[in-house]
This record gives sequence, C-alpha cells and structure tokens, in this order.
Amino acid sequence: MIIEYSGKIPRQELVEIYIINLLKCLRVDRRKNISISFKFKNRLPGQAHGLCTGDKDGCEIEISKNQVFYEQMLTLAHEVVHAKQFIKEEYPSEMEAKSREYDLFGRCFPWEMT
Repeated sequence: MIIEYSGKIPRQELVEIYIINLLKCLRVDRRKNISISFKFKNRLPGQAHGLCTGDKDGCEIEISKNQVFYEQMLTLAHEVVHAKQFIKEEYPSEMEAKSREYDLFGRCFPWEMT
C-alpha cells in the first residue's frame, strides 16, 4: 500500500498514526497494490467537509481545513469508510460511512498523543 499526503497536515504525526489505525480497523491495509492519497485543503466544492473518489486500485481523500481539528478527524473516518468501499468494490453507502464514523474515530484516534 502506498499512502501519500499533500497540503499542510495539522498535527501530522498524530494524523498519520490515526490514518494507519483506520485502515487497519477497516482491513484495507493488507492490500499491497493500492494507493491512497490524503489532501488537506482550505476549501472544497460547495460546503463539503470531505470527499473521496476512487476505485479498486486506489483513492483520493480530501479533507476541508475549514472545520475544527476534531471535526476534520471525524470527517477523515467517514471518508476512509468510503475509500474501503471503493477498494473492496462495495456499494458506496453514505449510511455505512455515517453510522461508522463516530465509532471509528473513538477507537482509532491515538488519544494517548493528545
């Protein structure tokens, strides 16, 4: 798996550990031939907090920095669920992403680093 980052990432080390934890929890980390890029941007189209596009070979996740840090992390959990759906060729369900984001945030965020 190739993980790429672009844009200024808030608390970069903490966020990188969080992303790895999310991918492990969703069992995406075992797929060797995929690429996931994470971009933290000042603005996204419309009033979006996050976006995920991709397919079975990889995904691009964009997170709006126009929200407080913990909201960005909650949005990140939501968008990583969508990445899992694309990579595993599952139906892209907003219901699944919304229902799992809080649990994933609570379980995967490296609270000991805050």
